[in-house]
Amino acid sequence: MKVDCVAFTHNGLVRPKNEDSILCDGWVRNQPMSEPAPFSAGSDPSGIRVFAIADGLGGHSSGDVASQFVLSRICAAIAEPTEVSQLSLTQMLQGVHRALFEISGTVSSYRGMGATVAGLVICPRGAVYLFHVGDSRIYRREDRFFQLLTKDDRPEPAGYGENVQSSHAQSSLLQCLGGVTEFSQIAPHVARLDILDGPETFLLCSDGVSDMISQDEMEESMSDSHETTVRTLFGRVRNAGARDNVSIIIVEVSPSSGPQEMPVVPTSGTGLTEG
Repeated sequence: MKVDCVAFTHNGLVRPKNEDSILCDGWVRNQPMSEPAPFSAGSDPSGIRVFAIADGLGGHSSGDVASQFVLSRICAAIAEPTEVSQLSLTQMLQGVHRALFEISGTVSSYRGMGATVAGLVICPRGAVYLFHVGDSRIYRREDRFFQLLTKDDRPEPAGYGENVQSSHAQSSLLQCLGGVTEFSQIAPHVARLDILDGPETFLLCSDGVSDMISQDEMEESMSDSHETTVRTLFGRVRNAGARDNVSIIIVEVSPSSGPQEMPVVPTSGTGLTEG
């Protein structure tokens, strides 16, 4: 599998700091960026790739710490020799949720800290796993349109989807990673897609994007250049006020041109095998 991506994160125009974090194939970023950053993860076809956005809960303790903690734990889990499956990813996210809850009880300033997350795990034989908890989103590009692949963990108010800035943004989360003072289990959303033919393009974003602009505006921002698309998306969000932190990752996954053998345990620094 050949994987290319463009990533961007910014604190927006209102928030004093960035509580979002982004993960691109082992690279984690929290500091605001002035320009989208391109990445290519195609040099090692046997490796497993992970791309994700974590959004620290606004108004809660240490949202920036929570989002970085989530992505660091995901990186650590991927370094372990475990089979990639919907079950293993569900258990991994439940483990991160518990770890956030436990650490929030050790430091007073961390009490109640939590985050949402959305991400992709890309396996070398064509499987792509999508995972999310909360209201960070994953879209799939289909020609000049986006298909929303995730469902926000929010109650649906009357007129849901008609006015993202007034109704959607005011809803509370039904579940997230951490963010609780009494532990309760979560039900992460995990699904598998198979990349069989041509390339597939995915858009990951925090609610700082989806709460500020409509899906129509997102689709109008699409360009043949992923970097241009990210710049245009951020420009539209900024023009709408950018009241929250903004994180965007575009990932393009292309099938391998020839047959490849999958080793029992990859030696590229990731230890997961595809199931």
